[in-house]
Amino acid sequence: MYYTREQHKRFLDKELTAISETYLGLLNTKATALLVNNEVYISQYVKLDIAKNATESDNTRSGQLMLRFKKDKGIPRKNEYFTAVLLEQNMCLPKNWGNLSWGQLRSHQVEFSEVHCVWQGKTDDKGFLLCGFSGISLDMMAYLVENKLEGCVIVLGPKEPPLDYYQNLIDIVSNKADTPAGKILDFDEKKFSWNPLEINSNQDQAMMLLKELSSNDSLVIQGPPGTGKTFLMAELVSQLLNQNKSVLVTALTNRALMELAEKDSLKEYLAAGRIMKTNVSVDEKRECGELVPIDSKKINCISGKATLTTFYNSSGWAKNAYMEQPFDYVIMDEASQSLFAMTAACKNLGNKVVWIGDQNQMRPIVLLSEESIIRNDYSKLADGFGTLCDYFDFKSYILTETHRLLPDAARLTSLFYNVPIKSLSSQPYAFSDGKLEVAPRNGGTKLVQYDMPKGEKADRSSCKYAVSVISQILDKQPQMKIAVLSKFRATVRMLQNCFIDEFGNKNNVLIDTVERVQGMTCDICLYFIPNTMMGMSLDRSLFNVATSRATQFTIILADKSVINANCDTAVRAYLNSVVGVEVPSVQQEMETEKKIGNLVVKGKIDLSQFETPKQKAVMSADKKNIYIIDTNVFVDYPDIISKIDAKYQVVLSAKVIDELDKLKIKLDDEGKRNVEKALKNINRALDTPNVSMELSDISLLPSDFNAKSPDNNILTVALKFKEENPILLTSDNGLQVKAKGLKLSTISLREFLKR
Repeated sequence: MYYTREQHKRFLDKELTAISETYLGLLNTKATALLVNNEVYISQYVKLDIAKNATESDNTRSGQLMLRFKKDKGIPRKNEYFTAVLLEQNMCLPKNWGNLSWGQLRSHQVEFSEVHCVWQGKTDDKGFLLCGFSGISLDMMAYLVENKLEGCVIVLGPKEPPLDYYQNLIDIVSNKADTPAGKILDFDEKKFSWNPLEINSNQDQAMMLLKELSSNDSLVIQGPPGTGKTFLMAELVSQLLNQNKSVLVTALTNRALMELAEKDSLKEYLAAGRIMKTNVSVDEKRECGELVPIDSKKINCISGKATLTTFYNSSGWAKNAYMEQPFDYVIMDEASQSLFAMTAACKNLGNKVVWIGDQNQMRPIVLLSEESIIRNDYSKLADGFGTLCDYFDFKSYILTETHRLLPDAARLTSLFYNVPIKSLSSQPYAFSDGKLEVAPRNGGTKLVQYDMPKGEKADRSSCKYAVSVISQILDKQPQMKIAVLSKFRATVRMLQNCFIDEFGNKNNVLIDTVERVQGMTCDICLYFIPNTMMGMSLDRSLFNVATSRATQFTIILADKSVINANCDTAVRAYLNSVVGVEVPSVQQEMETEKKIGNLVVKGKIDLSQFETPKQKAVMSADKKNIYIIDTNVFVDYPDIISKIDAKYQVVLSAKVIDELDKLKIKLDDEGKRNVEKALKNINRALDTPNVSMELSDISLLPSDFNAKSPDNNILTVALKFKEENPILLTSDNGLQVKAKGLKLSTISLREFLKR
């Protein structure tokens, strides 16, 4: 097996510890410090909007909590979740908090509730802004109404993390019994080629998939942006309910479950009370009144009915249900955002399982550092759906027809996939007349370059310019649904503040981080890339999500330096295409291609061209030449080992690995990403016969050389193998001079890649 159960548990333990320590850190932080950092907000309770169809005695009555904030103190982001706390009267104001931590301050609460921000707007007083929050508990609502507390202070603070979810997963992987989940958890190292069959999302395809399930217990479906994943799920559920099967649908978010419940193909089952859901909020009940609320603490499995619940709840069911597999069918939505343990847990819940996701969109959010994940080889445990696709030979499919994207946008999005994505959009393009300057002529994407200060996530000038771009669109099409997205929360807060200053609350304009909108569709998307940590904004999965939301067109607003930023090959091809540089076809993109400067590397490098006559003689005598790689080569080109044929020996100096580990802290963000990738590649390569690590031996150095120099330590490794004619691959002129002086062969990275 690839991982032992102890390794599974260790990964989840570490992640749970990281989450707990992060939250514990917040609890132990001075409340006033959190206030300064916009992690705690002070607000004034304005009113509670009771639902129009509610009465005072109605147990389901609730509404949006309306709070007022001082404009100069910042406001919560739309869709951000908080714990709303009502404190004892003498503790309401920050001047009375003293040195109390957030946890100590919570001990003075008289009522609290989890809430999330759903809108923002202006007030008559220009110094204040209004925000609306949904999700307030019935208890807190009743306390506010019964005590007539309009005008009181409500404090918003950090939301409590889902610690029970991780503990449930730990229990599942720790169970050594012969469980259905165990057969997934204990997978072998053998890797399969991901080669899914192409399908679409119509009713006939749903019937075909159900027929496949009659002879297969597991199916995997990849759904690129806008290809109808939810529509297909609804068709599958409809057909299964028609056959009187019990169905569980589980997803990361309640929003995904609600989108499914409201699909047309489930309307008759919804009306008949055959669609059940855990943790139904009052807002959800108002949106979908026929939804049947059920208890999340026990499994609700009934033939002919569908149960909708989140990963959080289904993980708790799965740890106890492995002996019976209660449901006939389990469908996991948002599978690409599932940890591997949760992916496996679905097998405990049903006889037949369908996983639906997209490994080219957002992965699960983990708090463990990328360095820790690479060092411990936890990536397969963090990326559940990707591991399922790469290491299991299940019947697999890919949806290839997008109803969201216009042809130009579909062509660009195809760069992230191994097959072309075909546009079936029936949306007319509203900007073909060319009168809106920021709109591309035929839809698709336009890059708008704006000079941004380096290192600033929340530059007000750049954010105001973004708002002016949105203003141009609203002048032409005021009803268009617009999403303004960015990678960083600080950027989003500034964008929100600038927008509210100009427009107040507009329900058709959403400003949020990319991570929070996967699955969302809008008319127009503006993706704001600040001039800092650009590699994070250009992350392949995140960039794909950000640029595939819009039915009309996408704007990428970035500094001009984005054109030369270090990024994934598909992202680079996307940006080049947008600015008019010819890009390869999908088939050409499938070839192995790496670029550095103006050089292109495809496949392996013919290293024989670097060998001296003596080295060639060595090779002819069935001996392997040795290639030693310097630190700077890995920093500039992390995939270097993959370009050296396995018939050649690669020796890595321990000093190089040590230097790379230190550089993770010292380099800029793009450099750090290269270093982390290099370490990941080295970790894998050390398991192969032709790659090894060697310690330095300073006794081999001439007396004139400094024994403490890292370069000289690396040089001693080459000297160890001098009789076998090593080749030192380095771009360091100083190290090249020393090596040549000691009669060692050298080559620079640029020379290497030119061949």
